[in-house]
Amino acid sequence: MELYNDPINYSLQLRNMSSEIAVSAVKSRLHRLSAWFDPEAAGVVTILLGLFQVFLSVPLAYADQNLPKVFILPLVLGIIIVAGGSLTIAKERNSSRLLLRGCACSNVVGLLGALLAFCLYCYSLSTVHSKELCEPSVTSFPDYNDRGSSYGCPEEYLRASCWSVTLLLLLYNTAAVLLHSLLSVSALKALKTD
Repeated sequence: MELYNDPINYSLQLRNMSSEIAVSAVKSRLHRLSAWFDPEAAGVVTILLGLFQVFLSVPLAYADQNLPKVFILPLVLGIIIVAGGSLTIAKERNSSRLLLRGCACSNVVGLLGALLAFCLYCYSLSTVHSKELCEPSVTSFPDYNDRGSSYGCPEEYLRASCWSVTLLLLLYNTAAVLLHSLLSVSALKALKTD
């Protein structure tokens, strides 16, 4: 009762409590690698990159390509990338050693999966077959699209669209490798100092 009646003691207690809250808020953050690196923003971008990979796995599921079951890779990898970004954001908002371990593990697994996917996407793009898919017909004329290029048959159009989707996956995966490496280093440094 006397603490509330004495305004000086009350203000000192409030000041001590606010400094304790500020110290605990600083401990809950991941290690900042530099002034420009914000782990929470990197986590949001990582989630978006994972969602893009999940969405781009749908057109690959219906395409006949060099690696027939490669659509599973962006689906699983996208889920892992989204989990890594979600745990990064959760760790930034809540202080927990368990969340820090989960953040570090999911980002390291996401980094390893993204490196594997990078190799497979490069392989898939490099093994484009140049053989004739359709026999040219004397009576049929090639269809021209609005850009002036022609595709002799639907298989060529399908191959071109699969190549484009794989190239997009490679670009998104390159950004995911960069973000996961930064987030992994940040989480592992925070684990060492904690």
